Amino acid sequence: MLILVKLIGAIIAAFGLAIFASPVFSRKVFDFFKEGKRLYYAGAIRAAVGIAILFSASRSQVPVAAISLGLMFLVSGIVVFVADVEKMKSFIVSFSEMPQLVVRLLGMVAATFGVLIFSIF
Repeated sequence: MLILVKLIGAIIAAFGLAIFASPVFSRKVFDFFKEGKRLYYAGAIRAAVGIAILFSASRSQVPVAAISLGLMFLVSGIVVFVADVEKMKSFIVSFSEMPQLVVRLLGMVAATFGVLIFSIF
């Protein structure tokens, strides 16, 4: 399970760096998820990541941080299923229309979360 969580952290860091390097990449990802019911895939992935982190939290170097990250991912995954789909899609559209500098900074935030997940396990 620890290997899975480290892999998740590495993947999140890689996606964050990809967004930082090419903000156009984020638009492609957002365009993919705003089509049809694909938004629920993102919610399911986030909830699964949260559950994996929570199950591995006891073996973490900093269990409180692992539990916090796991809960954050789990709650954000659940919100996708509870919130109105059209509001979530409009949020994605507004996010994809942000200036490139802001998108790059948010890519760095995502990469930082990935490195954090990787480093605490």
